[in-house]
Amino acid sequence: KSNPISRSIGENVYLTLDVNIQSRGEEILKKYIQQYHAIGGLFIVEEPKTGKILALGGYPNFDPNNYADSPIKNFMNPVVQSVYEPGSVMKVITMSAGIDSGKITPQTTFFDSGSLVLDGKTIKNWDLKSHGKVTMTEVIEQSINTGAAYAQKLTGNDIFYNYLVKFGFGEKTNVEIPGEVRGDLRNLKSGFREINFATAAFGQGVSVTPMQMINAISTIANGGVLMRPYLNKEEKPLEVRRVIASKSAKEVTDMMVSAVRKARVAQIPKFSIAGKTGTAQIPDFKNGGYSGDYYHTYIGFAPAYDPKFTILMRLDKPDQEKLAGTTVVPAFREFAEFILNYYNIPPDNVN
Repeated sequence: KSNPISRSIGENVYLTLDVNIQSRGEEILKKYIQQYHAIGGLFIVEEPKTGKILALGGYPNFDPNNYADSPIKNFMNPVVQSVYEPGSVMKVITMSAGIDSGKITPQTTFFDSGSLVLDGKTIKNWDLKSHGKVTMTEVIEQSINTGAAYAQKLTGNDIFYNYLVKFGFGEKTNVEIPGEVRGDLRNLKSGFREINFATAAFGQGVSVTPMQMINAISTIANGGVLMRPYLNKEEKPLEVRRVIASKSAKEVTDMMVSAVRKARVAQIPKFSIAGKTGTAQIPDFKNGGYSGDYYHTYIGFAPAYDPKFTILMRLDKPDQEKLAGTTVVPAFREFAEFILNYYNIPPDNVN
């Protein structure tokens, strides 16, 4: 089994990366980092049906010709070597688990009072509002934390945890980039506190790598099969396992398409786009709890019902007064428009 990175010196390595998509991704990432004064960011583009990585990059980076000029932390590859709490992008994984296990449907209703108290701690919605009676589809459309926690509760702790593992969280993707880490689901093992499962439902208290996250969403995009992401062009696509039924994947895709259509920020005329934002608090490792800083993530795939690519874009600590919908979502849309044009993909939503 060949490794694209650890070949002997002098051998040629043929990567799956597309130089044009890679170049455009770096330009867009840099533009939005500067525009919103973020300290860094990253992007990945994956072909969901095969696991082929078409582009990936992170900032800040370093000049390999003058690497001594850069701090050591810049040498880490954040795509596989850094973990973060992904925030609300995890809600679509929660819905996938609930729908595939038969515990909920997209039409399951829930009354949102605006907050939820578990183990003496209060969960609130990002907008600090109560939304009243809502469906699970509306939970995704409006990104309602209490609704995601409700979906997780109906699903059950063991089933929910097992789906997280099936989606690839807590284990390496085996993408064959040096130094890949596993992420961390230990909060769901130690003590089995209800608050831990509720917050995991909307992506807090568990940590993932960006590569794990895009690969999990690509599983929904391709109809429910976890693929091994790969960078070596000489390798062939490898199915790891079926995670959810194709019918479940279609229902979750419908929810994501509806969220894009309602929010409109990521919408591209004449195309169906499936996507989800995540605005995740960054833990304060010095004092405990969370800092006032955020990761803004957007993951989406297009065309939604026959996807040619999945994109993950993340901005690290952008302007505090901004929401992900105004920072990272326009970056995703600009990148997705480029790839749709680059591949000359025909419109699938001409109504």
